[in-house]
Amino acid sequence: MRLFQLTHPTVPALLSLAGAEDYALLRQDAVYLLLEPQQWPCQLCVLDNDLQARGLACPAEVQRLSDSQWVELTLQATQVILCQN
Repeated sequence: MRLFQLTHPTVPALLSLAGAEDYALLRQDAVYLLLEPQQWPCQLCVLDNDLQARGLACPAEVQRLSDSQWVELTLQATQVILCQN
């Protein structure tokens, strides 16, 4: 399982390498991607603190993560990829 961490409100081309067993984590301004309908090639999660700081609602199909859950997901991943556009 790979973890793609997105920090900007654009979907990077690198995400095309993601599969169903991978995760995309929206953090910082990337949480604004929740406002646009998207087809994600992997499981989608968002940092709860970043979501709350921007006053955004979380769709039911998106997993909200606390900081400790984020650390746990990072430890479970075989590869962590930071996507900074």
